[in-house]
Amino acid sequence: MGEPRYRCDGCGNLTRFDVTTSQTTKAFHHYTVGGELEVEEETVLSHHVDEVICRWCGHGRSVDELAEGEGDTAGETGTVGNKGSDEEREPGVQSRTS
Repeated sequence: MGEPRYRCDGCGNLTRFDVTTSQTTKAFHHYTVGGELEVEEETVLSHHVDEVICRWCGHGRSVDELAEGEGDTAGETGTVGNKGSDEEREPGVQSRTS
């Protein structure tokens, strides 16, 4: 499973979020004779999402994690890549038509 997708129910944003995470890892540190570090065999022991903030609203009160497969942008209005009218695009995304 990859990284989660988010949606802001306040403004409809599906694409721009500030995500703060905490992570604990274990890694093998291999130093060369010249003192250069190469990190090998890194394993994530724990990973926690601390905060998700919507870039458009500026808060995280209405941000929800989407279920897998939910929020695919191919058939939805209001998402980047949709060639509908300007009213159907995300705020701040410029029209690609001349």
